[in-house]
Amino acid sequence: MVFQIGTAKYGVRDGQGGMSDDKLRNAAAHESVRMFELKLAQGAKPGKGGILPGAKVTAEIAEIRGIPEGGDSLSPNRHLEIDDWGDLLDFVTRMREVTGKPVGIKTVVGTEAGVQGLFDEIKARGAASAPDFITIDGGEGGTGAAPMPLIDLVGMSIREALPLVVDMRNRAGLKDRVRIIASGKLVNPGDFAWALAAGADFVTSARGFMFSLGCIQALKCNKNTCPTGITTHDPRFQKGLVVEDKYKRVARYAKSLIKEVETIAHSVGVTEPRQLRRHHVRLMQDNGRSALMSDLYPTAQPSSVSTK
Repeated sequence: MVFQIGTAKYGVRDGQGGMSDDKLRNAAAHESVRMFELKLAQGAKPGKGGILPGAKVTAEIAEIRGIPEGGDSLSPNRHLEIDDWGDLLDFVTRMREVTGKPVGIKTVVGTEAGVQGLFDEIKARGAASAPDFITIDGGEGGTGAAPMPLIDLVGMSIREALPLVVDMRNRAGLKDRVRIIASGKLVNPGDFAWALAAGADFVTSARGFMFSLGCIQALKCNKNTCPTGITTHDPRFQKGLVVEDKYKRVARYAKSLIKEVETIAHSVGVTEPRQLRRHHVRLMQDNGRSALMSDLYPTAQPSSVSTK
């Protein structure tokens, strides 16, 4: 289990909405929690916070999240403790020292220059200061609670951002230090195979599992009227989410996905998906012809980096 911490610090927040080291330590003590992910942004709404309507803040939710019952809860559009890459690395270090477990970040790429600043800061401080993993979400990510302009227009696509960040990490000499996780509307086996070939160490999918659970993209996630019962506390709608039936569908999706990605890997001549490389993929171009991804995105060569 990955414990994801958003800007509101739900589950690990103190009375003022900041990070509580004691609650963070308690979360780390849970045997199922293997690593922590500090969410800077997600594809659905990069650069924007959120609101949890008071109607959804039941006594149980209030206790878990550390917020008043029945009141609207606001998530800031950023972590208020973090103003620059240096602050981010300091915060990651603090979390790692408190939890004793791997700590990474999740973000959406806006510009190459912006993310390059992170690797420059790591190089100046040493590889030990780096986050243990970076989850790259694509601008095509989505949730029915997000504004359409952000869903449609803001953030770089995972198809462009993933190879870009992989190359930046490799050039910084951090391939063996920092893992890259791909996210962003990756649903089908071909999407997963592409991400692994592009250089991702892992692939995660929210949308795929939501579909397997029964999501029909009604775009009512924030209204407490989800007709499938997934994002609502209304008992009338919750009846549509039959756990005894849906968990089997979710499990079948996961198993089928893994099997079919393995099939793609075998078909290109490697023994398992982690051996997929860019020269195994051809990308269609505007002129109607395809080109090797390895030609479009040549493998980056590492430079030296301090290990202090």
